[in-house]
Amino acid sequence: MRKEFRERLAKEYRYAVTRMQQESQPAKKLFYFSIFFGEAQRMLNLEWDRDLVLTFMITQQVYTQINAATQTSLILQLPIDGSIIYEQLTSISSDLAACFEKTENKVNKEELYKTLGCLAEINYLATGNGSYLYEKGLIKL
Repeated sequence: MRKEFRERLAKEYRYAVTRMQQESQPAKKLFYFSIFFGEAQRMLNLEWDRDLVLTFMITQQVYTQINAATQTSLILQLPIDGSIIYEQLTSISSDLAACFEKTENKVNKEELYKTLGCLAEINYLATGNGSYLYEKGLIKL
């Protein structure tokens, strides 16, 4: 990915994280999280990058799943306080922003994939089966 695109992503992602940290309302946190997939898609229109499409797909899915769980009140039925999901989402989003803030021209794939894996876990936690596995102690935050 070109340096100027990586820097733009880093700047937008850090802005999103800052706003997520400032917000107390879950819906607003989720709104600012949508910057992650929205900006990734805009960058894909300028330059194709496999890591970026992976970032786009996972962040879009996380947003969709948490939004659906919120809309159906599933998130209120989770065995954990729903706010923990949003706290974890904000923390992992900060890690994702950091992946693109590195000074090298390339994103560290190991860090990126680990962070995207954590987002996938948050995504799964917002499902019925994920909630069940959390309750059984198989998913730990």
